[in-house]
Amino acid sequence: MPTFDTPAPISARVDIVLGDIRFVTGDRADTVVEVEPIDPTRRLDLEAAAQVEITFTDGRLQVTHPKVRAMFTKRYGSVKVLVRLPAGSDVRGDTAQGECVVQGVVGSCRLKTAIGGLRVGQATEVRLRTSGGKVVVDHVTGRADVDANGDIRIRRIDGGAAVRSIGGDIRVGELGGGPADLYAAIGKVEVGVAQGIAVRLDARTSTGQVRDLLEPSAPGHPDRAVALRARCHGGDIVVRRAGAGHDTPHRAAPLAG
Repeated sequence: MPTFDTPAPISARVDIVLGDIRFVTGDRADTVVEVEPIDPTRRLDLEAAAQVEITFTDGRLQVTHPKVRAMFTKRYGSVKVLVRLPAGSDVRGDTAQGECVVQGVVGSCRLKTAIGGLRVGQATEVRLRTSGGKVVVDHVTGRADVDANGDIRIRRIDGGAAVRSIGGDIRVGELGGGPADLYAAIGKVEVGVAQGIAVRLDARTSTGQVRDLLEPSAPGHPDRAVALRARCHGGDIVVRRAGAGHDTPHRAAPLAG
C-alpha cells in the first residue's frame, strides 16, 4: 500500500467512478492509501481497483480513476478506498455511487455522491451533496452547506448553515452561529439553539405547525443574535433551546477504521 511522509496536515482528494470512500485521521506523521475491489471475485471490480492512480506532490494527495467521466458511460467495477492521514487535513471525496465516511477531525470537507450516504466526524467546514442518501455529521466548527435527498442529522454547527433536503427530515442538535437557512421539502425541521443566543426567527410551513419552544429571554442581553430561516411543505418546524430534552439528535457513533 502506498505510504507517504506527511508530518503536517495535507490536502487529500479521492475521485472514483463507483465505490466507497473513507478518510480516517489521527495523530500521525504519514499518509497511507488502501484500494481494494468491493467484490474480490468480480472481474470488473478487480480491474477498477487496478486502474486507480495515486499521486502525492507538495502536500497534495490525489486518488483517481483515469478519464473518470468518459469511463462512467461504460460498465465499470466498484472499489473501496481508505485513506489514513494526519488530523486537520482537508479532504474531498467524489463517487457516483457509494458511501463517503470521514472519521476523526479534518479541516475543509467536501463530499459528493449521487447515490449513497455521507458521514462526517468533526470538520472546520463542510460542503456535502447526495442525491439519494442520508447525511450524519457530528460537529462543524464553521459553516455547513448540505444538500440531500434523505434525512439530515447534524449534532452541532458553530457557524452559519444552509441545509436542504428534498426527501427527508432535518435535525440540528445545536446551532451556535448564523445565519442559518433550513429547508425540507416533505419532511420536518427541528433545530436546537445554543444557550446565550437570541434568534430572529422566520419560519413557515405549508401543511404543518411552527412550534417555537424557546424560553422568553432572560434579563440582560444575550451573547449574540442569529437569523434563522426555516421552511417546509409537508411537516412541522420545531425550534427549541439546545439540551432542553426535546428529542436531541444522537451524537454520531464512532466509525470503525
